[in-house]
Amino acid sequence: MRYHRCHNSLLNAAVRPVIRRRVTMKSLSKQEADRYLALINMRIGEWNQIVGNEASRVTDDSWITYRAPRDSQTLLSFSQHVAGWVPKGVWKILQIDNSTSLDAVQENFLGRLLFGPAHVSGLDGCKTFLFEFGMNQEEDRNAELIISDLIFAFLLFECHGYLVSSGCGDGSCLGIQDGFVYFSTGEKNVHGVHLLLENFERNPLDSPPWIVEIIT
Repeated sequence: MRYHRCHNSLLNAAVRPVIRRRVTMKSLSKQEADRYLALINMRIGEWNQIVGNEASRVTDDSWITYRAPRDSQTLLSFSQHVAGWVPKGVWKILQIDNSTSLDAVQENFLGRLLFGPAHVSGLDGCKTFLFEFGMNQEEDRNAELIISDLIFAFLLFECHGYLVSSGCGDGSCLGIQDGFVYFSTGEKNVHGVHLLLENFERNPLDSPPWIVEIIT
């Protein structure tokens, strides 16, 4: 496994076209986000990051850091594996913290992924995005695909972001910073992270089963 830091220039990598799919997503204020996150003992921190309350904090030994691939095709597969690690739930929150620096083109790209191809004003200052599940199976599947695409873009642009779900009651949280992925999980779930990474490294160009199930 690659745990070392290396120089990265992914901005010139090929990005696959993304077709907008119907999803249930809305942006949240900090106060609104905190109401959802309180249900899993988390909150928005001073730097707009997702942090755990005392009841959900994990030890440093339970953080697993992994350098994302630099090849665009492998990065796409990796992003899909990573997206599938976050537990399912009735909602998922994607958070962008204040360390993220995007140029106008990158912000427009993310804005179109989040709000649709007709959206031309970037992120409009939004930092928190809520995806809701359980109302429509097709929309649920589309939301999972969009989240996977967003992880791909976050890693491509070296954004700083976080992803949690209503199923993260054990303190699990996915962090993305500077092309690295940070798996924060309880000690009993560390094996699951290692297994995910081993499966990815065994066939790094293959999409995980949950992707294949949706698109075939």
